[in-house]
Amino acid sequence: MRRSEYELRKISDGVFDKSTILSLQRLNTKGIIDEIKSIISTGKEANVYHGYMKGKEIAIKIYAVDASEFKNMEKYILGDKRFKAWRNRRQLIYNWAQKEFKNLSRVCDVIDCPKPFGVYKNILVMEFIGKNGIPAPRMKDLPPDNPKKYFDTIIQYMKNMYKKGIVHADLSEYNILNAGKPVIIDLSTGVLIDHPNAEEFLQRDVRNICNYFKNFGLKISEMNILKEIKGEE
Repeated sequence: MRRSEYELRKISDGVFDKSTILSLQRLNTKGIIDEIKSIISTGKEANVYHGYMKGKEIAIKIYAVDASEFKNMEKYILGDKRFKAWRNRRQLIYNWAQKEFKNLSRVCDVIDCPKPFGVYKNILVMEFIGKNGIPAPRMKDLPPDNPKKYFDTIIQYMKNMYKKGIVHADLSEYNILNAGKPVIIDLSTGVLIDHPNAEEFLQRDVRNICNYFKNFGLKISEMNILKEIKGEE
């Protein structure tokens, strides 16, 4: 991986355990990761790194197996028919990484989001949104120049995801990048529309997005938007 175990640990802030390093080596052998260059972001659930795959910039998301912020994870994954029961925390995290990979794979052809390249255990490899190692900013940090255009695009994304059977379940200005267009990220929370809490999550997504864009003076009816997304116009 062009980095020693010590160097990886130094930039990992506790994310890299022995199992994770072995998993990175496996992904390297399979040609999915050639190099890890730098850290993009740190979080209580995962760290994201910038790297390369066959000369292409990639994002490497590594979920921390012992992270304390996964207490509420079960409400997003219980009831999802795609996943079997887990016996311990590590298996739950592996399912969580698989969940984001499956959700991205399901919707990447109908919305702008990172294209997934591979997943193994607690590591997800996907398209890097940015250039030369500099990630695109979140919409929270760089508001859109044309709020109406961005709003319409995001609602169309939500409609397209719903048609594909997915609700993001944690959508807000915090997990939409402003890359000259809105790019949806953090789909690990995404649930199938037959999930017991899908309707509640969709309503929350709509409320979050509408509240953000109302700050720009847009006149929005949450009820009408919800009906539009669900095709009940």
